[in-house]
Formats: sequence, structure tokens, C-alpha cells
Amino acid sequence: MRKWRVGSVSMGLSLILLGVLLFVSQIKGMPMMEPLLIWWPIILIVLGIEIVVYLFLSKQENPIVKYDFLSIMFVGIIGTIGIGFTLLSSVGLVDKVEGVIGAEHRSMDLPVVGEKLSGDIKRVVLETNGVTSKIESSTKNELHVFGVYQATVHPKADPIISETSDYIFTKAVGDTMYVTLKEPADQAGPFSTYTTMEPTIIVPSSIHLEVRGQHNHVSLYPGSLENNWVVDGVSNVSVHVSEKSNILLSAISKNELDNGNMAWDNIDTTERGDIDEVYEESTTEKLYRGTKKLGEGTYKLSIFNSDLVTVNLVEKM
Repeated sequence: MRKWRVGSVSMGLSLILLGVLLFVSQIKGMPMMEPLLIWWPIILIVLGIEIVVYLFLSKQENPIVKYDFLSIMFVGIIGTIGIGFTLLSSVGLVDKVEGVIGAEHRSMDLPVVGEKLSGDIKRVVLETNGVTSKIESSTKNELHVFGVYQATVHPKADPIISETSDYIFTKAVGDTMYVTLKEPADQAGPFSTYTTMEPTIIVPSSIHLEVRGQHNHVSLYPGSLENNWVVDGVSNVSVHVSEKSNILLSAISKNELDNGNMAWDNIDTTERGDIDEVYEESTTEKLYRGTKKLGEGTYKLSIFNSDLVTVNLVEKM
């Protein structure tokens, strides 16, 4: 009669259970990590039950437990690995590994913003921060924001930007509508992620617009302006205007205003003194000031504190 060695039954049942879990996970499309995290604690439960059953069924007065050391070693190794996986899972590392494996770079739509502005709103202040943006005018008294964003995500993961509040904030104060774009959160380290977005903002052409930037690129499509636009602090400004526009365009840039296909009416250069933040020394910076009158030049489009300004004339706007 063969002797019962504790551990052999546990290993057999554990392998059967693992096979069943993996089979079910393949059918239902579950992540492979979930069956492993469920399986390893059951090994210890089955081994403990086997020891209790062995002692209960043993007819000896002082039974001696005999172990299958190969099976016990196997269970011990799997248990140690399982504890390690559990610790990693508790700090979120397993989820990050799952997110990296099978992740893909995708372009997704930004949630659309559509808001009708009240008649009391006379000014819109747009804080673009570091977000690359396109700004266009419209004859309707409405604010619209839409566009796309690119991110590296797992196919089954929830969208990074699922609501308008994830990337934009609006608030009306008196006669001014404040619109703030939020930069997508990036994660550094071995599992770094990088998310970029490029919204298009439609504002009424009859309302005064102030655009504030921070080391970003903004493209302007003013169309038929009926009020003034001011752009301040945007590093790279691209302007697309028509010769039939009724705009007085002025720009102050740290680089020469020779980009684009438009010829400026006048370009002056001045020098501005400043203090270098790193070396704490006095520095002299050359600034280029350009003006261009389109049509009657009734409405002003003014650009300040920019590194690069590019203006292109287009046939139709």
C-alpha cells in the first residue's frame, strides 16, 4: 500500500486549480495577473487542509506527518513569489506593469465644451499655460472648445480625459469670462507617461480677448475681428490673417520678424536691459517691433513677450 505524503495532493489540486483559472481567464479575456494573485493563497489553504485531514484520518496514537519535500518546496517557492506579487500589487506596481504591457499610443477626442455667453460678458481671458492651442473667432456669441489629445494607454484602461473638468475650467466674474486650460499630468520614472493635447477654442469676434501663455505655441485665426485681441507671454505665435481683414497687427519678439509670407509695414529694433537669473549679471536683449495695417486697421491684434512670431496671409478666412 502506498504511503500518503503530505504535499503531493496539495500540489496536484493547486495545478488543477491554476489550469482552471487560466482557462477561464483566456475565455473571458481577464488579465493574466489576476488568476496568479488569486491562486497562490489557495495553495497554502489546500496544504493546511491536507495536513489536518492526514492527522484526522491517521490511526496512529502519535501520528508522524510525512511530507513530500519536492511538493512542499514547490508550494514554498510559489508562495514566496505570490507574497512578492501581493506586496507589489499593494503599492500599485503590478497595475503599472500591466498598463505598460500592451499599452499603445492613441489619439482621442477631448470632451466638447459649448457655452452660450450672456450679454454681460465683454471680455474673455484665456489662460493657455503650457498647452498648444488654436484660437479662432466666430460670429456667434458662444464659447466652444474641442480637439484631440494623444496618450499612451492600455486598450482596456479608462480615458485619461473623460470630462471637461479634466482639462478646462471656466468662470464668469462680472463682465469677464475666465477660461483656464489644464496641462495633462505626466508621470516620471520607469513607467513614465506623456500626454499632449491640442484644443481648438472658438470665441466671439465681437468680444475683447486676452490670451496668456507660458512657453507654448498658439495659432491665431482672427477672421473678421470686431474687437481687440491681446496675446502675452506665448513663446511661439502663429497668425493667419487675410488681406481683407480690418486689423492693426503689432508684435514684439525676441527674434527677427522674417517668418511667414507677410511683409511688415515697419520693423524697429530696440535693446532691453535685464538681469540673468543664473549668473546674476546684467544682460542686453534685442527686441524686434513690427506693425502691419490690414484694411482700415480698426481693431488691434497685439502680441507681447514672444520668442517667435510667424504671420501668414491667406486668401480667405
